[in-house]
Amino acid sequence: MKAVVKVRRGEGNVELLDVEEPSPVAGTALVRVRAAGICGSDLMILHDRFPGYRVPVTLGHEFAGEIEEVGHNVTGLSVGDRVACETHAYVCGRCDYCRSGAYNLCQSRLGFGYGVDGAFAKFVVVREAIIHHLPEGVGTREAALLEPLSVVVNALTRNSRLLPGESVLVIGPGPIGIISLLVAKMSGCDVTVSGTERSSKRLSIAESLGADEVVTDSTVSGGHMENRFDVVVIAAGEPSTFETALKCCKPGGRVVHIGESTAKATFMFSLIDRKNITVNGSFSHNWPVWEKAILLAKEGKVNLRPLITHEFALEEWKSAFSVAESKEGMKVLLRP
Repeated sequence: MKAVVKVRRGEGNVELLDVEEPSPVAGTALVRVRAAGICGSDLMILHDRFPGYRVPVTLGHEFAGEIEEVGHNVTGLSVGDRVACETHAYVCGRCDYCRSGAYNLCQSRLGFGYGVDGAFAKFVVVREAIIHHLPEGVGTREAALLEPLSVVVNALTRNSRLLPGESVLVIGPGPIGIISLLVAKMSGCDVTVSGTERSSKRLSIAESLGADEVVTDSTVSGGHMENRFDVVVIAAGEPSTFETALKCCKPGGRVVHIGESTAKATFMFSLIDRKNITVNGSFSHNWPVWEKAILLAKEGKVNLRPLITHEFALEEWKSAFSVAESKEGMKVLLRP
């Protein structure tokens, strides 16, 4: 089968290769991938900026499809079931995090697309424990976005809880930022979204999806929005946004960090204590978070369809990656 593979470390070094089709083992199922989303971390691996990835590795961790084959001892899945899958390809199952259900924090965790072969291929083998059935009303295309939705649901309804009437600033109008907008509006908040001048099309999408205000980063960093927001969500990978978030947050407010970055931040540390700000980090998701995300999509409380702006065949992966990097659209899907 064809697969998009990071073949060796360094800038680029991603190729479309013929690889052997995998087979399920005990406790796993073979998933036929119907749609897979390109994430910022895939682009980071392309440019050798993501820590700890192995090579060679098939990229991709946001995906949905159908059960093609089940392995031994799999009882909850049948061939043809429509499914979406978590990213936790491997966890130890023995540490305190795994035993308490917070297996997303397992220090031995390996994720699809960087530690284990991922979903930019026709088939991927997945543990039964992280496979979710898709209900009627949730299409396979939008189901490929359930992973980033779960990331946001975990951040804004579990690790930090948005309250009706709160003012929220979302820094970064990429997919995570726009989904943060949708979840915040669903929670009854007044939401402002900020982005660079280069992200004008994405800011327009944010406005069309219900943002109460969209502004450029220059407006935010210029001091016009200091002490204005109850909650600031960082959905961007630029480290300088952290100090901006602290300045824009009201005294006694909260900063929620979701954005992925490997760069070091320099900021005025005293802003946290002087303004009595609570800083929440949030990483990934787990089973109950996914089930909540699926329910939100099923009930139409979060509509993921407008976020899908481009779709490409797997063989067109270079064009797909280029569009994702250009910020011309929002969510780019590959269709193996």
